[in-house]
Amino acid sequence: MACLGLIAACSGAPATKHPAGDDDADTPFIDNKGYKPRSFSDAISGEGRPVIFIPGLGCPGEVFDDVVKHLDGKVEAHVLTLAGFAGKKPIKPPLAAAVRKDLIRYIRSHRLQSPIIVGHSMGGFIAYWLAATAPDLIGGVIVIDAGPALGDNDAETAHNLRNMWAQAGDDDLPAQVRAAYSSMTTDPKRIEPYLEAIAESDRHAIGDAIYELVKTDLRDEVAAIKAPFLLVLADGGLQGMYRAMVKPIADKKIVVLPRTRHFVWLDDPDGFDAILDQFLKDH
Repeated sequence: MACLGLIAACSGAPATKHPAGDDDADTPFIDNKGYKPRSFSDAISGEGRPVIFIPGLGCPGEVFDDVVKHLDGKVEAHVLTLAGFAGKKPIKPPLAAAVRKDLIRYIRSHRLQSPIIVGHSMGGFIAYWLAATAPDLIGGVIVIDAGPALGDNDAETAHNLRNMWAQAGDDDLPAQVRAAYSSMTTDPKRIEPYLEAIAESDRHAIGDAIYELVKTDLRDEVAAIKAPFLLVLADGGLQGMYRAMVKPIADKKIVVLPRTRHFVWLDDPDGFDAILDQFLKDH
């Protein structure tokens, strides 16, 4: 149970509702351009429309390298790696909430005009939260194989999943990562280049992040999303659940990439690139 798509398969009792509102979202301040967020690091390249890439649980920002390369410097790509993941220093949880809050300040301090947010798995969950919290700040949202909640998971499930990762031994974690993530593409060789970095994640950061995702339910908040919204889904059994969850979003499009699993852009790079190009052209 590593990434959001896999965790979503475990369902139980309803999760705790979480309000999307936050005082920071309503504050028109613009911080100095030297602002450094604590909850993520960034790699910036290219020029043009800002596009922020948020990877999933444990993943390094480099997982989006081929997508950024395809864009060929024609956008200003901000590729994040979240704290505690892929060798980065962890912060005190909850992580997703901290990233959402930091991103609001990051967008304002960098004077990013109507950025497009691209989020996968946990990054997609954060994209929902950000767009619902600060709807006038975001120019568009692309969520990859994620919903605004992990089904209906209970506290026991959240505790068990957190402990499974947080208590992994030094020798166990790499094998656990390989077993979980290799099943998320149609060919394990596609995720192989990133497994070592994922295994360098702080096990407590992974466990705490899973707990936070299980216990946070944004389904009542997504109607606040105003930006054009695209949901790109893997060709699997979670499509119906995700479609139902995003129904309240007014301006949305849903695309399923055939014969793909959770890391859809690794399984079908040409198909994903075409979808991304069209979204950027339309918006």
